[in-house]
Amino acid sequence: MIRPLLGLLIAGNVVLFLWIQYGDSGRNGAGQPQRKPDFGEIRLLREAEVPESPMPEQPAPDQEVLATVPQQQSSSALEQVLAVPEPEPEPEPEPATAAATVYCGELGPLRSRNMAEGYRRVLSRSEAATVEAEARSGQEITGYWAMIPALPDVASAEAMLKKLQAAGLEDLWLIRDGELENAISLGLYTEERYARRHADNVRKMGFEPVVVPKKKKARVYWVVFSGIDEAVLKEFEGKQLPANTRLQKKVCKQTLTDN
Repeated sequence: MIRPLLGLLIAGNVVLFLWIQYGDSGRNGAGQPQRKPDFGEIRLLREAEVPESPMPEQPAPDQEVLATVPQQQSSSALEQVLAVPEPEPEPEPEPATAAATVYCGELGPLRSRNMAEGYRRVLSRSEAATVEAEARSGQEITGYWAMIPALPDVASAEAMLKKLQAAGLEDLWLIRDGELENAISLGLYTEERYARRHADNVRKMGFEPVVVPKKKKARVYWVVFSGIDEAVLKEFEGKQLPANTRLQKKVCKQTLTDN
């Protein structure tokens, strides 16, 4: 009695085992492997804390060659641009030049060497100027005549003298020799303006008097110059010169100067 019961229990256990073992595979389909449970990727805590650095992608051989070609082309193009020489700057035009007038001449006569030296220093302010004071034999003006010019002969001069006396003029003198022979003096004045004033009064009476300087032989001084700039000479011309002193000038040459 015990043995049959024990055999039934063993047979039941075998059937239950076979049903559990092959029952689920039959429902899922024959030939399909049994899926194992997915527990995910098991990572250590140390590995989770440190992020993995991605590995650089290695380009394919063809892609690497193709990538280097444009770079070489761009480098050669840049070298060509850099190799092109820059255009040279155009030369600046030279400044225009103007002609400067240079004068030569002389100043005189002057009565003393000291006066001549003073004017020489004034004219020497021009660069490259040559100025010298020199003594000459000449005539010094000692006064001014107001007179009736020389007449053709003595008879004519004496007849004119009588007319002047009849008009009420005094201090008359008939010059009988020298450069002023047969001229009639109306008066001798130290300054030219006084002689001209008297001559104008006599002219109003109907006569034709003139003013003539009275000269004597003397040593006089002249300032001889060359290479004087126009600007210096204009400033010099504005100065009042002594009586009977004249400035004689002429253009020596013209030089080109920068503006």
